[in-house]
Amino acid sequence: MKRLIYILFFSSFFFSQAQEGIEVILKETIKLDADSFIGMNMFDELFYAKNEVLYKKAKEELFSYQNRLLGTLSSVGLLNSLEMNLFYKDFNTVVKLDKKLGEISKIDFNRSTIFSTISHVASASNKRLWVFNADIQQVQVYNPQQDIIEVNTQPINEPVAAFYSNYNFCWILTNTKLLQYNIYGNLLNSYVLHKFEDVIYYKNYFFLKKKGQLYTLLVGAEKPKMIELAQFTVKDFSVTNETLYIYDGKELHSFKINLNKE
Repeated sequence: MKRLIYILFFSSFFFSQAQEGIEVILKETIKLDADSFIGMNMFDELFYAKNEVLYKKAKEELFSYQNRLLGTLSSVGLLNSLEMNLFYKDFNTVVKLDKKLGEISKIDFNRSTIFSTISHVASASNKRLWVFNADIQQVQVYNPQQDIIEVNTQPINEPVAAFYSNYNFCWILTNTKLLQYNIYGNLLNSYVLHKFEDVIYYKNYFFLKKKGQLYTLLVGAEKPKMIELAQFTVKDFSVTNETLYIYDGKELHSFKINLNKE
């Protein structure tokens, strides 16, 4: 198989940006032939998509998964490396994969009597799913083993720009705010944010994307601060293991993150 990734080490180039408790230092850049960068998991395994095929690059192994019957891949949940969730919005379907991208099971919301249209999906605790029910504009916690909805939030009367979770919390980004819910459906926090496109939570900070730029927001703060990234334009990004990954459409840049730097 043609090798898709070529590693380019920076031996003399050094980049550092310190801002409001965060310092980022450029460590490495690799060429990446992808339509989208999905992320890096806690084992430093690389996930990306090309021509509707999901790839996983793990050391010297390359795994792939494709489901032509389900069309466009909308999102990939990397929270559990042993059981990843792939969401195909056009077909209202979640596919669960094992660590080698082998298919474990499917959840077809079209066959459910309790759902109609799901627009976003993310992993929750105990093999449950956070879902955004577009028909009633609510975040819900769905138990696929029992086929029941365990939790409903109050309606969110705005389009959802981004949907991010860990096991016990879910963050909803709209055009005007960022909302945080716990696993019981309670609204814990609300931040006024205008027209941000994506969000990741990492160790008491939010990383936010807008118009190719990246911002940070400390939990409890009011105003995001832009990270000056010189010539880098952010297409996709992720944060794992004290490292910020930025994909500009051609290359994947990794930055060492130093948090709470005085």
